[in-house]
This record gives sequence, structure tokens and C-alpha cells, in this order.
Amino acid sequence: MGRRVDEFLAGCRDEAPLQLGVIPFGMLYGIGALAVGMPVWLAQLTSMLVFAGAAQLVIVQMLGAAAGALPIGLTAVLLNLRHMLYSASVAEHVRHLPRRWRVLLAYLLTDEAYAVAILRYARPAGPGPDLRHWYFLGCGLTLWGCWQLSTALGIAFGARIPPEWDIDFAVPLTFIALLTLLVKERAGQAAALVAALAVLALAALPYRLGLVLAIVLGLLAGAAVARRGEARR
Repeated sequence: MGRRVDEFLAGCRDEAPLQLGVIPFGMLYGIGALAVGMPVWLAQLTSMLVFAGAAQLVIVQMLGAAAGALPIGLTAVLLNLRHMLYSASVAEHVRHLPRRWRVLLAYLLTDEAYAVAILRYARPAGPGPDLRHWYFLGCGLTLWGCWQLSTALGIAFGARIPPEWDIDFAVPLTFIALLTLLVKERAGQAAALVAALAVLALAALPYRLGLVLAIVLGLLAGAAVARRGEARR
């Protein structure tokens, strides 16, 4: 039991510094959710069930744009396709675990949790049975707890804003927050630029499908630029 606790606590400790960047986005989601009329209970429940920061921010943006359920669902799926790559990467390390463990870790598999946990899997497991999944669990639960707390803080902050104040600014602000994550590299810059141009060009499409197509085109542009960069190395 001692090694399990040590691995779990090590995961919590190594994941903790990343939460400084998670908290503002969680709060922004909570504020944005209230801005588009989402009930408090649903805003918090979404963070618990969906647990996907980028997807939640985009869902809020699309709700504010009066998008339909189909475009919102397709967009969320497209944004989370990267998790298939994460899953493929960690599959060899967790396939020996019981199903209940694999399901739990799959639920907790997010960008920040993967980034920290995969580094632990790159190091030897140590003597005895492989207990590195406890480290993974520590990473995931730390991030999950922080995301729930930051969402609750955002909801509480948004609920305290007087009704006569217009907090619709929080909706486009969520997309600006996403852009800060994208434009650090050329691939992200290309994706953001192509997606922005596509949104303008396809604005007339019904059911807000232009948003979905813009995301697809942006992803393709970003991937093409990334491949070109790798080929030059």
C-alpha cells in the first residue's frame, strides 16, 4: 500500500503546478456558461461529465451563437480527436489493468494529465508490480478537482454580477482564451487564421455548420504546417 500512496501523491505533486494555467480557464467557462443562460447545476454538471476544457469553452461560444445540437456535437468530437492519440500512446502501459481501471483512467485522460503521466511511464516502474497507474490517477484527479473548483468559482463570480450588467463579453472571451493556446506555434497560427477566414466565408450556411467546417479546415491547415515543419528538420 505504501508504494501505491507514494505513486499517487507523486502524481498529485507533479500535476499541481499546471493548475495555475487551468484555474483561469475553468473560471472563464463558468462565467461564460451563465452568460449564455445555462443553469448553474447544468454548468457544473457539464464540467463533471464532459471534463474537456477546450470543448466546454467552444460549446459555450456556440451556444452564444445559437448553434444547433448537431454542429455543437460535431465540434466537440473534432476537438477531442486528439485524445485518440493520447489513448494509443498510453494503451501499452495500461492494457494489463482491469477494465474498471482503464475506464477510470480514460475518463481522466486530458492534455495536462497525459503530459505529466507519460513522462512517468517513460521511467522504469521500479521493483515489484507496475504501480505507475496510481501516479496517472494522482495526475488525473488533481486536474479534475481543480477544474471542478475553478468552474464553481466562475459560476459563483458570474452569479454575483448584477443582472443589469451585460456579461455577454464572457462568451467571445472564451474563444480569445483558446487562441492564446493556439498562436504560440506556426501550426497554431495557421489553424487560427484559416479557421477565422473560413468562419467569415461560410457564415451563410444553415445551422451554424460554417463553424464546424471552419474548425475542420483550421485543423487541416495546422496539420499541414506541422508536417512541413517536421520535414524541414
